[in-house]
Amino acid sequence: MHIDERKRLFKKTDSKMIELPWYAQEYIERSKRKKSPNTLLNYSLDYISFFNWLISEGFYQGERGDLPLDVLESLRAADVERYADFLSIEHGNSKDTIARKFASLKSLFHFLSQISEDDQGFPYLKRNVMIKVEADKEKLTVEKKAARIEDKILRDDEIFDFRVFVAEGFQGVCEPNKRIFNSHIKNKERDLALVSLILGSGLRISEALSLDLDDIDWLKAKVSVTRKGNKKDSVTISDIALQDLQSYVAIRKNRYRVGDNQTAVFLSLPTGPSGTVSRLTVRAAQKMLERYVDSFGRPALTIHKLRHTFATKFHQENNDLAKLKEQLGHSDMNTTMIYTHIAQEDRRHSVNKADS
Repeated sequence: MHIDERKRLFKKTDSKMIELPWYAQEYIERSKRKKSPNTLLNYSLDYISFFNWLISEGFYQGERGDLPLDVLESLRAADVERYADFLSIEHGNSKDTIARKFASLKSLFHFLSQISEDDQGFPYLKRNVMIKVEADKEKLTVEKKAARIEDKILRDDEIFDFRVFVAEGFQGVCEPNKRIFNSHIKNKERDLALVSLILGSGLRISEALSLDLDDIDWLKAKVSVTRKGNKKDSVTISDIALQDLQSYVAIRKNRYRVGDNQTAVFLSLPTGPSGTVSRLTVRAAQKMLERYVDSFGRPALTIHKLRHTFATKFHQENNDLAKLKEQLGHSDMNTTMIYTHIAQEDRRHSVNKADS
C-alpha cells in the first residue's frame, strides 16, 4: 500500500477513533505500528457498531464515548451471542462477516484483559467474555469457492468486449447525463488503463493504485509492486495493458494538471478551490467501475472479479499453477488451486454441450 493511501486511511481511522471510549482509542493507537490501516479502520467501525448495540440494548445509558469498562466486564456469553443474532437478522451479515467482527472484538478484549496496565500494573479488565464465544465461519470447499466466482467473471470474448465498452461504448450510454458524460470524457483513458492493467496482470486494486511512474518498466512490460507484508515483486503485464497505460500516461500530465513532483500513476481530477490532485483511492476506483459494469449488464463484476478473470484466463492458457501463484502474489498454493476447479467446471460444461 502506497504511503499516500496509508496516510488517508490513518486519517479516516483517527476521525472514527475519537468517537470511541478512551480504552478503545488506546488500543487502536498502540496497534498502529503492528496492524494495517485498513484493519484499524475496520476495528474502529466494528467497535462503534458494538458499543451502539450495547447502548440500544440498555447495558448503558449515556454517550458511546463514555461507555465504562465495567459494562464490558459484566457481559455474559449469552449477551455477545445475542449481538451475533442482531448482526445476522437485523443487518443481514454473513457468517464470515460476523466472524471477522468478532475477531475485532476478541483483539480488543484480549488487550484490555491481558496487555493493558492501570496505575497499579493490573489489566483494565478482570474477565474476558470473548474467550467463551466463537463465531462460526462459513466452511467453503475450493469447489464451492470456484462456483461462487465462475458466474461473476468475464469469460472469453467478454474480456475484449468489456474493454471496448469502457473505451468506446459507455460514452453513448451516459451521454444524456451531462455530469457522468463529462467525467467519463475526462477520465476514460485513466479508467481504461486501470481496467486493462488488472485484466492484464491480476494485480490487486491496492497494488495497482500504489504504482508510481518509475515502477513501470516500459521495455520489459513489467511493474514493480509492494505485496502484502511489504514484499517487493516484479509483475508482468499484457501488451494491451501496456499500450493502454502508455496512452493514459501520454495525456496524464496535461489532463490532470500535475507537475513532475506528482509521481502517482492513477490520479483523481482536481478538486476544491485550490484544484488539488491526489492519488486515486480504492473507493473512487470501485465507484468508477460500478458505473461501467451496471451499463455493461454485469453488476456483479467487481474490481476483484477482474483479478479472478485474469487468473482464470491465465490458467486456461498456461496451465501452470506455480507461475500463476507468483503472478498473483499468493502465499499459499491452496488459494491458487481455485482456478483449477473453475477450469474443470468449464471442461465439464463443454462435455455436456457436446453430448446434448
